[in-house]
Amino acid sequence: MTAESIMTSRLKTIHPNDTVAHAVLTMHKYQVRNLPVVDDNGNFVGLFGVRRLRRILLPTAATKLDRYSLVDLSFLPDEMAEIHDRLRKAGNRPVSEFLEKKRKLIFCNPDTTFPKLLKLLDHSSDASLPVIILDDSNQERKLVGMISVWDVLEKIATEVFLAQSREESSRQIEPES
Repeated sequence: MTAESIMTSRLKTIHPNDTVAHAVLTMHKYQVRNLPVVDDNGNFVGLFGVRRLRRILLPTAATKLDRYSLVDLSFLPDEMAEIHDRLRKAGNRPVSEFLEKKRKLIFCNPDTTFPKLLKLLDHSSDASLPVIILDDSNQERKLVGMISVWDVLEKIATEVFLAQSREESSRQIEPES
């Protein structure tokens, strides 16, 4: 089994110049945690998702302190008006300013095997992976799908448990001889 057999290929994508507000509303509408960002040719640029949104909502000081594993942030203000203001200000900015850094992004290709896919998902901070076809000749990174932990669950676990449930149901219905 490969990534291609599990991936979601009908994706909702956004462009680098789309605003944070547009991205957040799109995430809400389609109930997705991450939106792939692609250029006009469908080349993968990065991901915008809940992880980046969390960084927008936190004060800059909190994101810097996070590097030092400071757990107690109770000294920071938690006024909703301040959080709303921070989000409103970011809302008009392009998502390209908030994308995951390329060196931190983990992705796979359609031929990635299932065991390797599970390992990559385990290391992904977003619990989802872009599926990309790399073209070394022109440095293109064509986005062809996304895989999330949910996709794996839906493809593998539900098949197993649904089959088991059907089998148990059919045994209960069988007439006695």
